[in-house]
Amino acid sequence: MNLDEFKSAWKVYDQKLQTSQMLTERLIVGMIKERSRSRVAQIKRENKWFFALMVFELVVLGAIFFGNPFDFTYTAQFVPFGLLAVGILFALGAIYKNNAIANIDMNNTTLGAFLNNVIKEYEKNKKLEGWFGILMLASGFLTTLSFLPNKLKTKPLNDALLETLIPMAICLVIYFLAFKLGAFKNNKSEGFKEDLKELEALSHELMQG
Repeated sequence: MNLDEFKSAWKVYDQKLQTSQMLTERLIVGMIKERSRSRVAQIKRENKWFFALMVFELVVLGAIFFGNPFDFTYTAQFVPFGLLAVGILFALGAIYKNNAIANIDMNNTTLGAFLNNVIKEYEKNKKLEGWFGILMLASGFLTTLSFLPNKLKTKPLNDALLETLIPMAICLVIYFLAFKLGAFKNNKSEGFKEDLKELEALSHELMQG
């Protein structure tokens, strides 16, 4: 093989190598994109069920406010349920924002720009969901106090207080464990962070090559 034939063969090999690298890159980017689409679809499904649950709870709260099934005699007894209603409104606001983020068209932007935008928006949404958790804790803790005036009508003070303090303590323990286990923590951005990390690693590898 003379020098010209060697150069020609090397050029063909180099072109095949570049084509192979491009196909590999597109394959990996496509896999990351499909994974991100799957995450978006899952978030939409979760939001749908969560929205239905929040609306149901608002209906129940409406029945409590207008029907007074617990025979409350003081306006203050409704305050914890009002806090719960505010918390649910915060949750509905978070669901609306989550859906707005999830509805971003991936085909109108680059994958990197999409992932960066989604991560940024979900990180901003964490504060709103944090307030939801705080209001849930406050309303759950105070709800038991709503029934204290009714108990005092039929029971001695010590018995009424004991029956009120025990559920309050149980509520605090449940919410403490829930916070520790991350029940009120927004983890929606974590999967997209992994996708972005993988995409950036691929870009860095290609630049090095």
